[in-house]
Amino acid sequence: MAEGGATSGAAQIAGVFGGEDNLNKMHADAKRMLADAKAGRWAVDEETGTHLRRAVTQMQEEMSRIAQRIDRLQRAPKFGNDEYAQRAAAHFLAAMDSDDQSLVRVFLAAQEMLDNLRVAIEIAISKYDASDEAATQALQTFKDQDR
Repeated sequence: MAEGGATSGAAQIAGVFGGEDNLNKMHADAKRMLADAKAGRWAVDEETGTHLRRAVTQMQEEMSRIAQRIDRLQRAPKFGNDEYAQRAAAHFLAAMDSDDQSLVRVFLAAQEMLDNLRVAIEIAISKYDASDEAATQALQTFKDQDR
């Protein structure tokens, strides 16, 4: 588990999404939405999709602003060459990127969730016309049977 500043940083990133549990749920939901969109079980009209895409893009832009700083946290700091400095650097690195609650992993999970959501929205927009046409045909079949 991350310690000190890493915990608060990870909690802040997760907090943007309503907390760690909510981020984990959103991550799973985004994967499900992507699978559903690919399978044609989820579609969205262009107007709604555009609003959803804009919201996701804005979050991705915010995340990309801090991505360079996150990248630095994936490298051990250069504290020196003696044994203590090496142990301290290894401890720092482990605190930043060692488990699912560490700052780097929470950030990467949030990025992956947004990427999955963006792709799901794109696919859902592209599937909308096809699903709308299929629904129209299905309704037409019922209308034809009533005659």
